[in-house]
Amino acid sequence: MTGFISKRVLPLVAVLFLGAIASPAFAQNREKAWEINPYFGHMAFDQVEGQNVIDDTWDLGFRFGYHWTKHQMVEFGFFGGSTDSPDIDVTVDLLGGQVDYIYNFFVHRRDKVVLFAAGGIGLLNTSSFGFVSDPDAVGDEVHFSHNIGGGIRFFGGPRAGFRTDLRRVTFSDGDTDVNFLELTVGLTVVLGGAY
Repeated sequence: MTGFISKRVLPLVAVLFLGAIASPAFAQNREKAWEINPYFGHMAFDQVEGQNVIDDTWDLGFRFGYHWTKHQMVEFGFFGGSTDSPDIDVTVDLLGGQVDYIYNFFVHRRDKVVLFAAGGIGLLNTSSFGFVSDPDAVGDEVHFSHNIGGGIRFFGGPRAGFRTDLRRVTFSDGDTDVNFLELTVGLTVVLGGAY
């Protein structure tokens, strides 16, 4: 998996970064503007009590947010993925929604590169199914989750750019806390707002 990321994803990120910096652009993050962000990502689950409870997997998602100032925004997101449990023959589908507060930091004089910190809360539905002897190992559960992280946007024009996020998401499964890192890559489009 690490080889795939280093051979495929990192060169793509480098090309998009160079393309974003090479072109002139102004005021991408604007007050009273909407932002949409379709993305794909990778979820890397931590071990629980020394065991891999859930295998790492890919996910797809969509975020939309509102910039009430250039620096501050609120964002809503939805994502989904499917994975397996290595210990038992169970497939686990994940479907989540979250609301986040984002604070933007401008690191380029023309606002073409924008760093941001994010944190928020959400709900995560886990739906597990398979042929197991323990009927409690399958079924649907909804978990309260929270996340913290950040990311960077590279704008190639006043309306569109490239965005990558890294978030640490935690949810409780009974008496056990389950954590995963979610690395996402996608487009970002800014609509409306004042220049």
